[in-house]
Amino acid sequence: MGTLFYEIRTDEAYIGEICDHPFPLHVHDVVEIVCAVNGVQKLTIAGKQHTLKSGDIAVIFPAIPHSYDYVSQDATGVTLIFSPDVISEFTYQFRSMTLETPILQHNEVPSELNFLIGDMQKRFPANGSGLLYGFLHLFLAFLFSVLKPVPMEKSIHFDLSCQVLHYIGEHYVEPLTLETVARALGVSRIHLSHIFSQQLRINFRQYINALRIDRACYMLRNPAHAISEVAYLCGYGNPRTFHRAFFAQCQMTPSQYREQFFEKDTAQV
Repeated sequence: MGTLFYEIRTDEAYIGEICDHPFPLHVHDVVEIVCAVNGVQKLTIAGKQHTLKSGDIAVIFPAIPHSYDYVSQDATGVTLIFSPDVISEFTYQFRSMTLETPILQHNEVPSELNFLIGDMQKRFPANGSGLLYGFLHLFLAFLFSVLKPVPMEKSIHFDLSCQVLHYIGEHYVEPLTLETVARALGVSRIHLSHIFSQQLRINFRQYINALRIDRACYMLRNPAHAISEVAYLCGYGNPRTFHRAFFAQCQMTPSQYREQFFEKDTAQV
């Protein structure tokens, strides 16, 4: 696995056109689903190369490193990117499970999904609308009728670096350290440190903070949560530590983020 970076996503849900150019190895705490309509795409997902052809669907769970290595000029399709917490009915599968293979071949795709993909391609890109969430819920209901997720520990296809990211993705609101993660995965602290420095090329603490702040952004969009409550629920026992980490990632305070989000939301009404 080559050098990767953590991609920060500011939108809670997005449906739009596929990526039309190669994109380097990256990871994020959202689900990414690529529905190919025309052309060819070559992706690397969890260290394995896949070719996506017309009618195929790639499903990438949170914390799974992936890259777009090649996209043909005639490639078209639909991409769905969303927080695993957006549709609570499916949160457990996305947070606690993985896939033996991330690719659904065209002959495995239900006709209902093909219909939805065609309809979405006509109506989007868009984000944040009620119609988007309706499409997303319906899409996932049909998708999980054919997907076969398995518990992470039963998968034989993921290397240790992927297991590390998946474990942290499940437990990042807890007080994690290199020692506790290494112990949980049955490896030495030195080995785990080597994975972050040599394979993932990302700082252990920075990665956890990125996940926590992404979750905080999602929670701040709900006015029912006080900022102090958001800090606690995202793993910060000290509000000042939360504010420092939030400002470092978002270049604004949690209060400013909340105000900006609701100003934007009001302007769209």
